[in-house]
Amino acid sequence: MDKITVGMTIKLVKNIDENIPVGSTATIVYIDDFDQIFIDWSNGGQGKFTEEQILKNFEIAA
Repeated sequence: MDKITVGMTIKLVKNIDENIPVGSTATIVYIDDFDQIFIDWSNGGQGKFTEEQILKNFEIAA
């Protein structure tokens, strides 16, 4: 993943939470001044991750 941008669709590739299955997709909706990245899951719900967590656990969805 080169650069994280708002509007990007990402796919979870590592198990981070038992409620979110690997392969789930999300859209990045906001990046705050502290580099917290807010996402909307495609099946509903929201999440917040650091840039490091995004780079480690997600890939750009095809």
